[in-house]
Amino acid sequence: MRAGVGMGFMPSLTRENGANEEVMMPAIIRRDPPALILVFVSLAFVFLSFACSDKPAPVSSGGKSAINVLRDPIQEPCDPTPTYQKQITGGSVTITPVATYRISGEVMSKRKYTSGWGAEIMPFDLALVWGMLTYPHVQKQLIIKHDSTRMAWFRVKGDDPPVDFDYAMSHGSNNHIIPANENIRKIVDDQIRIHDRVVLEGYLVNVEGRNKEQGITLKSSLSREDTDRGACEIIYVTGVQIERKK
Repeated sequence: MRAGVGMGFMPSLTRENGANEEVMMPAIIRRDPPALILVFVSLAFVFLSFACSDKPAPVSSGGKSAINVLRDPIQEPCDPTPTYQKQITGGSVTITPVATYRISGEVMSKRKYTSGWGAEIMPFDLALVWGMLTYPHVQKQLIIKHDSTRMAWFRVKGDDPPVDFDYAMSHGSNNHIIPANENIRKIVDDQIRIHDRVVLEGYLVNVEGRNKEQGITLKSSLSREDTDRGACEIIYVTGVQIERKK
């Protein structure tokens, strides 16, 4: 039996029975009863899916980490002004801050987008984990990747996972990145690699506008515990720190 939870624009949730038949499950699962989670975990795999102007030099982590990836992200309310305007092909969007945000985590998957209005606004997705999901023995049982629908799929494999379902659900996120300037865009594009430890600072934002074909409305998640459509964080990134693993 296989269970899955999607974090992104497109919900998808399936499981397989003993005859390898795929059965559609409800689109959103938030908190399963402990007994049900135990069944999911013990029988097979658990799938989870989890948006400054100076150029920082990557720091090699030869000893103690300079970036603390054990702490939860820090989110605080903020004034929705000023807003930021961005021109896109055939139109423009307004980017409105809804919270200040700082997240420290390990990069488990990275994807770059180069076509369409989504790529013009949010050219990168970073799947980050923090807390115990950064431990080497836990990561040996993690498989994390992005798909083409801007979702990140987190798989915890094995009959005896080192973390429980709810913990894994709340310690990974798929982040849509809006660089505040060209320098930030280049840092994310050229310097951030899989398994780097990073700090992203800026704002969680909502985006609204239109191009010639359609209206555009995007809203950031404001919780680390939601799943499925709309669960991604949309981050207007104003500062980046990078620490490279050897």
